[in-house]
Amino acid sequence: MSRGPARITWALDIQSGKLVKADRAEHRPGKGRYRCLDERCARDLTVARNRQGRQHFRHFRNGHSDGCAFHDFAKGKHEAAQRVLATLFAEALRRRTPMPLMVFNTPAGIRTVLPFVQAHEVVTEWRCPDSGRRVDLALLDQAGQPVLLIEVWHTHPVDSDKRSDLTSYWWIEVEANDVLADTDKLHIRNHDNLPPQLALAWEQFELF
Repeated sequence: MSRGPARITWALDIQSGKLVKADRAEHRPGKGRYRCLDERCARDLTVARNRQGRQHFRHFRNGHSDGCAFHDFAKGKHEAAQRVLATLFAEALRRRTPMPLMVFNTPAGIRTVLPFVQAHEVVTEWRCPDSGRRVDLALLDQAGQPVLLIEVWHTHPVDSDKRSDLTSYWWIEVEANDVLADTDKLHIRNHDNLPPQLALAWEQFELF
């Protein structure tokens, strides 16, 4: 059953040309200030507040946003999380927003790492050339080779077959609910073949 329009945490600020989080947005900005991050939608957003006074973005009423990934999270959490991550990583690679922190649950406790990822572009629905396996998100270098793969878990986590297909790549898995709740930190649920740039940081956190 639909839960109605979703509360959106990020939008494009047309005035500055940068991404803005809802808690830093101007209240009651009117149309034309903030734009939806789903490129197939790209409609105007307004700013609202919940009962606790926290701000969020939402589409205008009668805004014809039914096909937007953010219109109804109950129907499209996976796609919405995928779209948010793609936009945030793309903006981070352009040095316009901070790179999301990665949070690991290790034997030594919860550890937070600021990743240093050098990539050229972000693509969704990337396919492994050998297996044809589809991956939710890929950060690629200038030669089109994957630097980091990201799987978004909503209903189906990475299984043993997919893990086997990804053995030659660096990859992480995050949960859609976590992404939509807090895009500043990526809670890593699963991972393998970690990048050498972060090896020392991860090793000192006793991940292995």
